[in-house]
Amino acid sequence: MSLNDKTPDHHIAYGAATEGVAAASTSLGVIGRYLWNLQMRLLVSTGTMRLFRAHWWLFLVVGFLLLAFVMPVGVAFVISAFCAGAMNPRAEDNFVVPLRHLDDAPIGEPAATGHGEAGYAPRSDSLEDVRLAAAIHHVGYLTAIKRDLEDKEIAAAALGAFDGTVQALGLELTDLDMLTNGAAFIFAQLTSLERIDEVDPEWIAEVTDEAMTSSALEAIRAEAGRFAYRMEGAMRDGPNQPTG
Repeated sequence: MSLNDKTPDHHIAYGAATEGVAAASTSLGVIGRYLWNLQMRLLVSTGTMRLFRAHWWLFLVVGFLLLAFVMPVGVAFVISAFCAGAMNPRAEDNFVVPLRHLDDAPIGEPAATGHGEAGYAPRSDSLEDVRLAAAIHHVGYLTAIKRDLEDKEIAAAALGAFDGTVQALGLELTDLDMLTNGAAFIFAQLTSLERIDEVDPEWIAEVTDEAMTSSALEAIRAEAGRFAYRMEGAMRDGPNQPTG
């Protein structure tokens, strides 16, 4: 039976099912952010939040430790962290985030921003698109330089590729969002390139910190960033466009 032969009831049921999937996805995001906020308030009540405000990367260490030793709790923590990450958690707010995301409203329709004013759902590329594109550019850069790299150099190149892709796509991210997503991208790339045999939170934190802050790795970060920026521009605008 073709689509045109289906009854009106079928179309209504199909539409309702589609809306149900979208609603479920939105609800999961809200629940994840609710769980995240509960954890942040627990840190505040126990007096440990000041440590996390001073050293945001402690969240990464906690996540890796939970995944390594308490898997179900670790998975829940990571999911809640990703849900909260879309809302740009800020240290001055104790990383507590609004439950509702701008994207929960239709494009062009007012949506709550969590700061007492109306906003609009953005049309920009999603972070998932950025991560996928940055992964391609990172591997392309590693192939282009044709030499073996140490883990810290690969991590620095990953950070540069992520930054260059974000700039090429014109995606606006806060400094905290760049740091958290950059660190997550480094871990993902080291894992996909099979540079991590087992989860070692201390080693991962050390490599990530060095990739982000070492002046000795500044050149490779910048070079990978320029490579990603040029490649993304060429892919989107064509090879005859200026690449900067």
